[in-house]
Amino acid sequence: MKKTSLFALSVFMLSFGGAFAGVGPHIYANTFTANNITAFQHSIMMGAMQTFEGTAAAALAGRRIMQPTKSDNKNVYGTLPMYGRPHLYGEYGDDGTVLTQSGRNGGDAAFNSQPVVNSLWLNWQHFSDDVKFKGYDELESDYDLIMFGLAGGEAQWGIGISEWGLFGGYVGGTQDNNFISLDETGGYVGIYSGYNIQNFNLSLAANAGALYNNADSEYGTDEFANMWAGVAMNATFNLALDDTFTLQPGVYAGYTWIGSSNYISVSGASVANQNFNTFEIAPSLRAIKHIGRGWFGYIGVKYAFMSGHGGTVIADGVEYSELDTRDYAEYGIGIEKSIDRFNVALTLNRRDGGRAGWNGSVTMKYIF
Repeated sequence: MKKTSLFALSVFMLSFGGAFAGVGPHIYANTFTANNITAFQHSIMMGAMQTFEGTAAAALAGRRIMQPTKSDNKNVYGTLPMYGRPHLYGEYGDDGTVLTQSGRNGGDAAFNSQPVVNSLWLNWQHFSDDVKFKGYDELESDYDLIMFGLAGGEAQWGIGISEWGLFGGYVGGTQDNNFISLDETGGYVGIYSGYNIQNFNLSLAANAGALYNNADSEYGTDEFANMWAGVAMNATFNLALDDTFTLQPGVYAGYTWIGSSNYISVSGASVANQNFNTFEIAPSLRAIKHIGRGWFGYIGVKYAFMSGHGGTVIADGVEYSELDTRDYAEYGIGIEKSIDRFNVALTLNRRDGGRAGWNGSVTMKYIF
């Protein structure tokens, strides 16, 4: 098969017009949606795992709790014993104290007495950024993620504590430029497992989902679908610099398989799309500060290294070059507040590089 670039394709179309009218930039519609899946897959996995790991309050507390001192009766951090810890993901109440549960001070027996479900949470994320490809015009991308989850099964395991979780949600958005406009709608479900040893946390997650797409171009509207499945790992370590300030270095690693559809375009072209295999590694650093009386603030930065295989497009028997995205950086701020057993967190982030724009999120969590 003949392989050509998008630039050569454009020149060829301009030179020979009508003979190749059925082949144009719209043949990359599946490539655009697949690359968008890799972007929101990162947001899904990180959103779920960070929520399961605990809020900033839990990260700052780590293996430390608020206890009154004899001298001034003010809350300071004290070290927890190896057994009989308060809630692993213990959140701060509105008075700045850690919420504990009855029976938590009995070691392994205490864990056995805990409810099956420890927490419920709901998360909304909105993204507005420009997606940049090598050798092609960028697309404006706007999409939303709505997620929900529950966690439970907290148990002593060796010298650490394990927990499981379930999550799922909806994704919807648009991508467009001068050549094409895409509407994307789908959903996903996933599972989570976490393990904590004092200040070290390891989170593992897997999910699967489907995305239904409408691609509008000068030729009309094409309809096609994508399926995906992925696994991810996030490891963090809490470095307490003082009683109210913690640095949290971490690294995220993920793999996503994306199934692509073959279809006959309204332009008349027979479009065959190769499946995608994408890998991502994203080192990160967060700084978390207890402002006072249950208020927490944090800033964070990460850099996502993207690598992939697949995405070749074959239209009417001609093989066209893959479109590659670039790595990107993300940095932002967040704030959260606990009121009784409810926790609310707000974040605002900026991306630059292969994806450039803004995103924000709201998370609400209830601790049993």
